[in-house]
Amino acid sequence: MKRFAALVLSLTATAFAATTPVAGSWKIYGDVNGYPVNESCTFSIDKDNKITGTCSLSNKSYDVTGTLEDTKLTFKHGGEYEGQALILTWVGTMAEDGSLAGTIDVQPLGYPGTFTAKKAEEDKPKADDKPAAAQ
Repeated sequence: MKRFAALVLSLTATAFAATTPVAGSWKIYGDVNGYPVNESCTFSIDKDNKITGTCSLSNKSYDVTGTLEDTKLTFKHGGEYEGQALILTWVGTMAEDGSLAGTIDVQPLGYPGTFTAKKAEEDKPKADDKPAAAQ
């Protein structure tokens, strides 16, 4: 019985991660204090809506932590500007089309910004990705 419960729990967590629209690769575009921001991020989400992953910015990769509450995604990662360590905090809202839009806060500089994000093309289902029986 314990094995069965563990299996069900494992399958539930796997199914949740696969159906959560936040999980996967994202392209993020934004502006902070007049400077363009272009990132590639990959997110995973657990059954408690905790976000982990990585974001690549300026040829460097940073670990991500965050949360998802309803349609609000909040995540943080490190960064660097002219040798100074930064913390970038992103707060966005999921739209019905699956995109994200929101604000960026860069500390300790105190610079605000905005961003938009879309799932990377390789993570989007293609129109011809139908089960064989449906074709």
